[in-house]
Amino acid sequence: MTRMNTAGIQCPTRGVPRLLCDVISVIAESLVWDERRSRLFWCDIPAGRLHSFCPSTGATWGMQLSPPVGSLGLCRSGRLIVANGWDILLVDPETGATDILARISPPSFRGRLNDGRVGPDGAFWVGSIHAVAFEDMRPVASLYRVTSDGRVREVFGGLKVSNGLAFSRNGSTLFHSDSVQKWVNSHDFDAVSGAVGPAKRFCSPDEAQGRPDGATVDRDGNYWSAGVSAGVLNCYGPSGRMIDRIPLPVPHPTMPCFGGSEYRTLFVASHRVGMSSEDIAAAPWSGGILTVPTEAVGLPEHRFRD
Repeated sequence: MTRMNTAGIQCPTRGVPRLLCDVISVIAESLVWDERRSRLFWCDIPAGRLHSFCPSTGATWGMQLSPPVGSLGLCRSGRLIVANGWDILLVDPETGATDILARISPPSFRGRLNDGRVGPDGAFWVGSIHAVAFEDMRPVASLYRVTSDGRVREVFGGLKVSNGLAFSRNGSTLFHSDSVQKWVNSHDFDAVSGAVGPAKRFCSPDEAQGRPDGATVDRDGNYWSAGVSAGVLNCYGPSGRMIDRIPLPVPHPTMPCFGGSEYRTLFVASHRVGMSSEDIAAAPWSGGILTVPTEAVGLPEHRFRD
């Protein structure tokens, strides 16, 4: 564990982002606020580790799994649902008990499960990644829906890096991105059956604007996307037009999440992959979790029907 200086760094025309805690990851991802425990959960993908932090007490928690761990979500039982390699696990953070819910047959390409989120239908939605160098990636990855009986359905393919999963407040829209193909799509969504409509292009941010990584929505219907290539958090209105852009003191933000009291705290995860010692010295919070001032208010996470 690395102890960091938690003094704030001022961003132009903004408040002061701060480092949430001293836990630094290689790739911090899949932020989820658990309102029952008043804790923020996340994972370190290549380390295969689950983390949580309680802002009110400063208490940390960690659990080691076999790497990689792609994402996680909350369950009605209090357990976590976790994408681990090509397996879907149910993990009890209180006891450490781990059960395999489903196994996705590994495809012929080199890959793993990536971004995942529990939907309003009570299922776990999780995508995969072609885990090779960017220039060698092919659109062979997919998005899957996993239900409490352990059934896995491939929803659609044609992806290089499945990412950016989020659902609108009323559950009628699914958002989804591809971080390498540089688009975010929206789909009509049936919150009861989990049926997904055809893709509609929502936005197409370029490298300078910030390739779309993890995402969340707020109660006003705005889509917040981590611009992983540009060190920014991009906010898109319901029409797909960018309405806000927040510069961050880390070059590679990976995912935003609302939490805390009344979901008025915006947390942002980040990574430090490919950064030199000089890069890290210039941006020492890379791999950490930030709190970012904003007037936006988020929504509770859905829970897996286990």
